[in-house]
Amino acid sequence: MTTDPIDGATLLNEVEAFHRRFNVFPQEAAYVAVALWDAHAHLIDCFDSTPRLAFLSPEPASGKSRALEIVEALTPSPMVAVNASPAALFRAVSGLEGRPTILFDEIDTVFGPKTAGDNEELRGFLNAGHRRSGVTYRRVAAGDTQRVVAFPSYCAVAVAGLGGLPDTLMTRAVVIKMRRRTPDEQVSPYCQRIHEAEGNKLRDRLADWALSVADTVRGSWPVMPDGVTDRPADVWEPLLAVADAAGGDWPDRARQACVELVATAGEDDRTSIGSRLPIDLRDHVHQLSSSDTDHPATCPAARPEGTTS
Repeated sequence: MTTDPIDGATLLNEVEAFHRRFNVFPQEAAYVAVALWDAHAHLIDCFDSTPRLAFLSPEPASGKSRALEIVEALTPSPMVAVNASPAALFRAVSGLEGRPTILFDEIDTVFGPKTAGDNEELRGFLNAGHRRSGVTYRRVAAGDTQRVVAFPSYCAVAVAGLGGLPDTLMTRAVVIKMRRRTPDEQVSPYCQRIHEAEGNKLRDRLADWALSVADTVRGSWPVMPDGVTDRPADVWEPLLAVADAAGGDWPDRARQACVELVATAGEDDRTSIGSRLPIDLRDHVHQLSSSDTDHPATCPAARPEGTTS
């Protein structure tokens, strides 16, 4: 029995629509980039490198954690890595269970001004894992001696946090500069126990589609927009390859998004007066992270009609 081929463009449209239900991104290009990143995570064995996806904002309550939750529902083998040690990440990526998609929330607590010097191993892991050939060397006990072991580090990584990232990570990332949504920007509340299953269905379809186009993607060499070269080209090549494989209007939309996001990546993020204060207080008022979404925790939209909270 044969099955009908999966329409990649239609599938990416559905992935984009799923994000739009629960996320408000700062620009249209962000929806395109994030949907392509979700799909690329199912195809990273076809690429020489994988871009990091970074949801960043100078202030809390801008939807960063919620965006990461939606990515979690759509990507293969997600591993939420808040407070994960470098050793745990080394083992997870090189383990027999399969390569995870690492999702690092509150990344500012790792690379903030008070902790950055304590996390050089993690920074090295995230930098090395950008490329397929990337490995991280660790000393491992072998009886009474120690030997150096190379742990593969290549995996898809998405992060969310206040402020920025080290330059070595920023230049390897598709950066989505999140902001607080306005009263006119309405989204549906997200309940993991209800909506994750919907996202997982899309995830499984992405996996099936990825299998069907893997050979095409592996042999592709996407044409870059004018002016996109060097590191930005490395970052966007996998996403453009996914868009080309999907067809429809995705190749054009992907290149428009590429040009826009590359242009804005280096711009200063000037937001509301006082937006830096929450960043400075973050180390002392950790509870701020609980408000990093704009949605109620009780999911009122998911209740049966006629009930109240």
